[in-house]
Formats: sequence, structure tokens, C-alpha cells
Amino acid sequence: MMHLRTEPFDFNAALDAIEGVDAAALGVELATRTYSDFPGEEYARRYARLRVLMEREGIDAVLPTQEENVRYFTGYLSILWMSRFRPVVAILPYDLSVPAGLAVSGQERGNVEISSWVEDFFPFPPQEPPIPAIVGELRRRGLDRGRIGIELGFGQRLGMNQEQLSELVELLPDAEIVDATPLMEAVRMLKSEAEIDRLERAAQMTLAGIEAGWRALRPGMTERDVVGTMASSMFVKGAEVASKGVQLGIMAGERWRLSNAVPSDYVLKQGDLALVDGGASYRGYMCDLIRQAKLGPLTDEQRRWFDAALQSLDAAVAAIRPGVPAYEVYDPALAELERHGLAAHHRMNIVGHGLGADIHELPWVGEQGKVYTADTRLREDMVLSIEPGLMPPPDAAVEGHFILEEIVAVTATGTRLLTSGLPKDVWIAE
Repeated sequence: MMHLRTEPFDFNAALDAIEGVDAAALGVELATRTYSDFPGEEYARRYARLRVLMEREGIDAVLPTQEENVRYFTGYLSILWMSRFRPVVAILPYDLSVPAGLAVSGQERGNVEISSWVEDFFPFPPQEPPIPAIVGELRRRGLDRGRIGIELGFGQRLGMNQEQLSELVELLPDAEIVDATPLMEAVRMLKSEAEIDRLERAAQMTLAGIEAGWRALRPGMTERDVVGTMASSMFVKGAEVASKGVQLGIMAGERWRLSNAVPSDYVLKQGDLALVDGGASYRGYMCDLIRQAKLGPLTDEQRRWFDAALQSLDAAVAAIRPGVPAYEVYDPALAELERHGLAAHHRMNIVGHGLGADIHELPWVGEQGKVYTADTRLREDMVLSIEPGLMPPPDAAVEGHFILEEIVAVTATGTRLLTSGLPKDVWIAE
């Protein structure tokens, strides 16, 4: 049977429980493969922290199925995630005398052997139903009567379709299937030095690519031209060419009211603003930042709105330090917009979010009592994207979406900026 989570998950208690747990707590060494994303010690730390939370919830095994979770906990690398026909399922038992497992399409055997520490993997025939094979492996491990956690909650997606989930539940009548989403999210909130380094490298190659685009910016270019210039630079500098690559939205000129828009054939003209959002990925870690440019000088009113957004961003970053709940970063950002008389034009009740293997991770930096995880206390080694912004109403005497975005790592005393190098203010293209 399957049970959805009905009680709120206490992320603060979970983070308290795992914050000091390191690889040694696992009690076993995990192998480092020829093409491992990280050393075995990194995966041991992650698994050890997950086991602490599994014990608290009485979970016998966690079954990650989403690309980011499978890669994060097992190291398995492949581009086959682009296919939705062949699920990948990891088995991470609480009892370490029970072997971890990895169910993959048979053609993926080589990828597992060179990238993942998991030794007891089981390939299934590519065109045969995979769920019976996965259930058979759970039975072989004695987990078919246990409490099994999978990704059923907010912020994650199962790597199998509804029919396969129903089949899994049907073939495990004596198991209890529960939500393990917040357990994995909590572990992923706290980054290692190696993870932060990858996030910084993704940010730096993104900034270099954006600068290349801004330097080339001319009237007559299309949005596709601008983003193509940026992405080319990012790939040359090492952006990942795999299942993620470069994810970069752009909104220019008359398209300024859009959000999260893909590049179009819109032709930029003198006086246009251009906003880019997103960035490169580097070895599994994402970049999410915003920069803007204008073909010509800002108007006085645009300058006023941008200054309010910039000062709100600075106020939010200045409030970040360990022990502060996320809403106490949101509040000063909104207070700064209020001081400028523009808070009514901040369209969302968040000013930021976590960043890592996903472009949106926890915690959300948002309004107290309304935003999920806004009461989560910040910790050293969290990484946040901060982005308060302003959108004028249709009758305003100003055009533009006034927002910039920075990425910061939480340190013992405050923050370390990962997006240094290209100023966050608007680039004025001559």
C-alpha cells in the first residue's frame, strides 16, 4: 500500500541531525570508479546522512528514481535520462548488510561499472517491463515487506510513469510505500566543498558567456543570436554537454513582461532592454543567475526601479548567515522595496531559493507562514540564488523587468559570492 505524507516535515530537526555526519559514520568504504563524479567518500557522507533520516522515519529502503537523486546518491552517469521509456531505480537499504542496488536498462551496464560505486546492479532487457525485475530484487534483499520511501512529495518527480507506480504497489502488497522526498532534499541542502566548487565554476562560465553576449550586442541581432553567442562561450569554457547543458532564457524589447521565455526570433533595436536568466551546468551542478543589458542609456525612471531592486538584493544577501530562518532574508528585501515605495510591484512571495543539482532546491527564501520551508534555518554550506525583482503595472511610465540575481554560499560568518566578476548592474551596450 502507498501512503502520502500528511504531517509537515521538520527540516530544522532533520538538518540538526545530519549536519555533523561525515563519511566515517557509514562504517563502510564506497568505491571510486574510473569516471566517478566524486570520490567514494563523498557518496559515503551522503548515504550516511540519508540513513540517519531513514532511521528517524523507520524507512527500510529509499528508492531514488529521479535523475538528480540517482546521480547524487549513486554516481551513475548516462545521457539516457532523455528517454522516458526506461526507468532507473536505485535501492538504498538502511541495513548495510543488505546490498545497495541499481536497476538499469541492459545497455547501460558499462556506464554503471565506470561511474557508480554500486556493485550489485541488475540490468533488465531494454524492451521488457522493468517493474517485475525491480520487485524481484527487492524480494531478494528481503525488502518486499518493508517500509520503502520514494519521491512522492513537493519539488520532485518520480522517474517512472503512473502505470509503473501502480504496478510497483500491486506487486508489493506487504510493503508500505511512503514519501522520502524531504529526506533526500534535506541531505542535498548541505553542500560539500567539492559541490560548491562546481556551482562556482558553473556560475563563472555563465558570467563569461553572458559578458561575451553583451559585448557582441547590437541592434538587428535576434534573441537567438544573443543566446547562441553566450552558450557557445559557455561550452568552450567547460559547460556540461549531457542531459542538462546550458539552460538560458531571454526576454528582450517588447517581450519584457514575459518570464522564463525561450529565445525567439525577436529582433533587438536601439533602446531595448535584454534580460537573460539561467546558465550553464558543470558536472551535474546548475547555475541560476540573472543579468541585464540595454542598447543605450537607462531612463531616469528605469534607473530608479533598478536601484530599488539592487538595494533589495543587497539587503537580502546582507541578512544571510547561519541560524537565520529563510524568511528573515525575505523580510529585509521587501522592507527595502517598501522604502522605495515599490513593494507592491514585487510579484512573488519569495526572493530566492536553494541551488545545486537542480536549478530550484530547498530552502525557499520567502514569506513567513506562507512559503514552504521559509522557516528553515540557514546553515553553513547551503547555496542560495537571491533574486528580488520588480514588474511595473501596465499603466506605469516605465518599461522593464527590474531584477538581478546573485548566487551565494553560506559561510560560518555570512556569505561567499559565487557570481563575482561581472557586475550585477545593467550592462550598457554602446
